[in-house]
Amino acid sequence: MLTDYHLHLQPDGVAARAEHAAEWDRVGGHLSADWIGRYTARARARGVSEIAVTEHVHRFAEARDWHPNPWWRAEATEDVDTYCAALARAKADGAPILIGVEMDWLPDRGDEIARFLQDRPFDIVLGSVHWLADRAVDHPDYLAWDALDPEQVWERYLDELVAAAGSGLFDVMAHIDLPKVFGHAPPSSARERWPQVIAQIADAGVAVECSSAGFRKPVGELYPETGLLALCAAAGIPVTLSSDAHRPEDVAFGYPTAVSALRGAGYTHLTRFSARTGTQVAIADWR
Repeated sequence: MLTDYHLHLQPDGVAARAEHAAEWDRVGGHLSADWIGRYTARARARGVSEIAVTEHVHRFAEARDWHPNPWWRAEATEDVDTYCAALARAKADGAPILIGVEMDWLPDRGDEIARFLQDRPFDIVLGSVHWLADRAVDHPDYLAWDALDPEQVWERYLDELVAAAGSGLFDVMAHIDLPKVFGHAPPSSARERWPQVIAQIADAGVAVECSSAGFRKPVGELYPETGLLALCAAAGIPVTLSSDAHRPEDVAFGYPTAVSALRGAGYTHLTRFSARTGTQVAIADWR
């Protein structure tokens, strides 16, 4: 089986959505069956059996006040229950789709995160570290790199990654070496910490994702890099497979390389989720 467990129905940013709005508006909107169907159709064409739509939590009005950043607040326009209901309808109509969310780790918002997740029909919750206080790891307009040196960014990022994994709030830790996105390779101090960090993630009992999204970024490689993926496999950490697509065309992007990397790292199974419970399924061959 192949899956794509990290997908978004729209691009990030008000301007980007306005630029592309006609694409989904002509079929009834980004939560319409037709637009969601474009993702499932592309998945099927690429041999992917099941997808998870995992919209960013910053897109939802319910999370608007969680972060003071003006970009975050401008993004928070959607209603999460409307979103869940649209995915539930697609699922009930037979679409091979999971209801998910990509949840930012904000260390002072643990209670709000828990309440947001409670009593909603999520199949999978991704945990992502995008922010170090008011600075972003991967947003070009608010970069942590402008205020901190590389060792500080990586050190703080790894601290937050471990805290997020141990919080009990998430099922999968997304793009675990994200700070490299613009080409900032981990310094030796970060690489020396990886075995300890991986052990802590393993102890937390969460999965990690193997994401092909890095192939579409300046760094030009998988998240996590192949050596780090092998460390995860050796530690017995379950894995999911994803593309982090923000448009239908990118579903399962780069999967031949990603599947090969998973096998090379020692993985034979992916984690399949339902109602936030994971089971192991054999990795299918790429076709």
